Amino acid sequence: MTAKKDMFRLLNGAVRGRLLEDEPLSGHTSFRIGGPADFWFFPKDIEDLAAGLKACSGGGVPVFVIGRGTNLLAADAGFRGVVFDLSDSFSGVSVGGMDVTAGAGGLLWDVLNACTAGGLSGFEPLAGIPGSVGGGVRLNAGAFGREVRDCLVDVTTVEPDGTVTVRTRDDLRMEYRRTALPEASVVAGARFRFEPGDPLRMKAEQEAVLARRREKQPLSMPSAGSVFKRPPGDFAGRLIEDAGLKGLRIGDAMVSGKHANFIVNVGSASASDVKALIDEIRGRVHARFGVTLEPEIRFLGFGEAA
Repeated sequence: MTAKKDMFRLLNGAVRGRLLEDEPLSGHTSFRIGGPADFWFFPKDIEDLAAGLKACSGGGVPVFVIGRGTNLLAADAGFRGVVFDLSDSFSGVSVGGMDVTAGAGGLLWDVLNACTAGGLSGFEPLAGIPGSVGGGVRLNAGAFGREVRDCLVDVTTVEPDGTVTVRTRDDLRMEYRRTALPEASVVAGARFRFEPGDPLRMKAEQEAVLARRREKQPLSMPSAGSVFKRPPGDFAGRLIEDAGLKGLRIGDAMVSGKHANFIVNVGSASASDVKALIDEIRGRVHARFGVTLEPEIRFLGFGEAA
């Protein structure tokens, strides 16, 4: 493991963006959980991102890329490496004809707002998804029968050696909550293509989706959204509820009484509380139904957590 002073020297000599030391992950995750990252880096542009990745790769420094932290459980001990934060310089959204181009650090919600203003239809069912464009692409985020892949044209990625690559939707081989994008490839931006739509109808559909979310999901409490992927032919929430696990609590981490596939932070939950509750849910659901639930959220600082 590269010593912190060596990490700083390596990065400081290679990049132009802001570099913070010992930045708490709890301030950057929707769970409000997580210890400090050794360094936190805001690249200024794609060239700066490429330079930082190349420096870290060459120096053997672990890297993690964060968007909005809405689908992430960060360990109490934090992360021994560099977190690349794309929420600053990679958050722009632009419209050209039927296409919308967005930076990876922007919100899916920003893309939807641009579509509504421009009369471009296709993302309405994704209203209320809080994640970033980059995370949405990597996860192939979706809701109510619509997924990111349905409107995606291509993505711009930066590789560990600093190479910038454009990958088409077909290259990504997108499936339910997964893509073939290599883990080390960093999504810098994406281009989407939509169909003409009526802004009034689109807005009404979005309001209906948001109302359904408010009714079904514990949006007022810190969480990371759906914890588990949908198992084939079933729903994780149904299995968890039918196993009698609503309200199950470890420390201040609790299975939501409103939606069983949400774990909420009801006070000062630790990452170890949440991780223990995830493991307990998986064990009990498997014992009851013979189904192994696969986590949808990402883990940082746990090693092989899933």
